[in-house]
Amino acid sequence: MPTVAIVAEYNPFHNGHFYQIQKIREIVPEATIVSIMSGSLVQRGELAVFSKYDRAEIAARNGVDAVFELPSVYSCAPANIFCSSAIYMMQKLSKIDYICFGSECGELSPLEFAADELMSQKFCAGLSERIKKEKNRSYPNSVYNLFCELHGEKKAEVLLGSNDILAIEYLKALKKMGSTIKPLAIKRVGEDFKSAGQIRKLIRYNIPECKSLMPKTAYDMSRDLVMTGCVANIKNLNAAIISHLNRLSPENIAEFAEVSWGDEHKIKNALNDCFDLDTLFFRLKSKHKSESSVRRMILNVFFGITKELKSTSPEFATVLALNQKGAKYIHDIKKTAEIKIITKPADIKNNKIFDQNRFIDNTCKFALRSVGPKTDEIKQKPRLV
Repeated sequence: MPTVAIVAEYNPFHNGHFYQIQKIREIVPEATIVSIMSGSLVQRGELAVFSKYDRAEIAARNGVDAVFELPSVYSCAPANIFCSSAIYMMQKLSKIDYICFGSECGELSPLEFAADELMSQKFCAGLSERIKKEKNRSYPNSVYNLFCELHGEKKAEVLLGSNDILAIEYLKALKKMGSTIKPLAIKRVGEDFKSAGQIRKLIRYNIPECKSLMPKTAYDMSRDLVMTGCVANIKNLNAAIISHLNRLSPENIAEFAEVSWGDEHKIKNALNDCFDLDTLFFRLKSKHKSESSVRRMILNVFFGITKELKSTSPEFATVLALNQKGAKYIHDIKKTAEIKIITKPADIKNNKIFDQNRFIDNTCKFALRSVGPKTDEIKQKPRLV
């Protein structure tokens, strides 16, 4: 039975995600669908709106057979690290035949062409020269401009869509690893679905408006989580993050991921008379540093994600949710998987990434409005649906 993998955040799960699952069922009938899903921190440098177990359960109730976690060390990262870490996990899990991703262009050939070109020695050399000359341009801007010069604006369009950019990074990772996993691109239907960012705003301020934007089970669970205060808001960590950064020296800050080119001094200067994160993010944003990269940088510093940790590869795959079909897949791969599959978090000992991930998960609980009892992440179990 073929297995199709999806890299996702499900932040939150919406109609677009459900559409992707339905298309997979059409293209690869009888497939087992597994997801590598972001942990408590997501790629844009934010806290996931719901806990990883809640998001995984919602996905499992809407067609995903097994959900594995991409630890926050890798999920709160630039596109190349986010994508390569997820592909690495797929490769090590074994018996995954396809990776399916959404794409603005919806065709593999232009994405494959871009991936090959961006990896070529000629392009990399040309990009290095351009960056030296164009010091006032951002890195993505330099990449796009060089690609346009070499191949024209039409072919460079794949470097503009956020999903196309991720798709190219998945393809690059597959090529670098010599993977036999086959890519499937599904065209995103932008007119029919609101973005996850728009839905997150509605979740926090007007959940009834989300009813038509999510499958029924996803909406019902999301509404219940909102009603019980189980929605993360980074503003609830404002004081903790600002005070922690103020205690660190520039030398300490320089150790953390995505801090480069004197960012440690910029952070210390930006903290003067600063008492909220929005102000801090605004002060640090620049031509060379997008808001997403600024947010990731600050979260890396606060949560203790060092450059060394970020440079490692995933050593375990935690099961967050599954159904009977997913349970069979996990049973079948136990002898062939080259990565430790975790169903009981308490079983893993003396692992730096796991310990860091547990700290992040437990700290994120302080961002919830809920004042009810909370569970240490080490005591969690996969949700069986």
